Amino acid sequence: MKISNKVIVIILSLLGTTTAAIMVTGIKILSYELNPFIIAFYRCLFGVLIMIPFMIYNHPNSWKTSSIKLQLLRCTINVYSMISWFTAIATLHLETAAAIGFTTPLFTTLLAIIFLGEVIKMQRITALIIGFIGILVVIRPGFIPLETGALWLLSAAISFSFVIIIVKKLMEKDTSLTTTFYHMAFMTPPTFLIALFFWDSINLYEIFIFFIVAVAGFLTQLFMAQSLKMGEITLIMPIQFNKLIWLSIIGFIFFNEIPDIWVWIGAIMIFISIVYITYRETINKKSFIKSKKVDKLLSNY
Repeated sequence: MKISNKVIVIILSLLGTTTAAIMVTGIKILSYELNPFIIAFYRCLFGVLIMIPFMIYNHPNSWKTSSIKLQLLRCTINVYSMISWFTAIATLHLETAAAIGFTTPLFTTLLAIIFLGEVIKMQRITALIIGFIGILVVIRPGFIPLETGALWLLSAAISFSFVIIIVKKLMEKDTSLTTTFYHMAFMTPPTFLIALFFWDSINLYEIFIFFIVAVAGFLTQLFMAQSLKMGEITLIMPIQFNKLIWLSIIGFIFFNEIPDIWVWIGAIMIFISIVYITYRETINKKSFIKSKKVDKLLSNY
């Protein structure tokens, strides 16, 4: 029996959220003993080592990038984003980290309006407002002590929004393998230099965890790239909520983290806004492509 594309896309998306949860769990375990700078360095180093065989297999096209300058700019911003994210994971509950982590598309949309001059209608503005209210529900400033981890993660989400805009530009010509490899390769030297100031040796157990994190991170990007290639983003995005479910279960079982109803309410608000924004962007993109086809057809007469 032939499996439909939709089923394959759903399976790939579910696998992607599972490997993403495994990666975050590994970072959480490592953060108990290691400085975030050291974790960032080894995360990049192991990521490069995992990807080199795939780069060699896809030689020579995999090594070609359309813009070294954009790759370096992405790396510079993402060093801060990664270290901020790892710092936050060390202190926050996993479900809170997952909820705040969902905010990146909100900031990306906001940056696209500010820097790219994108025009959005009232529906998407309303969705953005709901999403940002969801953030306030999660962190509840004034009602509970404001955790520094939440600020670090919001900072990471904002900076990563710039990275996503750069990646979108790179992906116009580069493959996902090329973009991911240069991401890890260019971040390894600067994270190593920073890590030297906080250096600590790692044991075999931590090496094993780093290997798991690198494999899980690579698989997450691979599953996401393939699912986006095969299916509509409007089908894929709702499945990403599965990350919150996974991390809540893992946090409860392995880290004794008690689920917080307010985090779930805020996360649902954030996620609904993201799904709606994604849906509207897809509709607008289809309308634009359709209008271009009509214009091309009319130009023939």
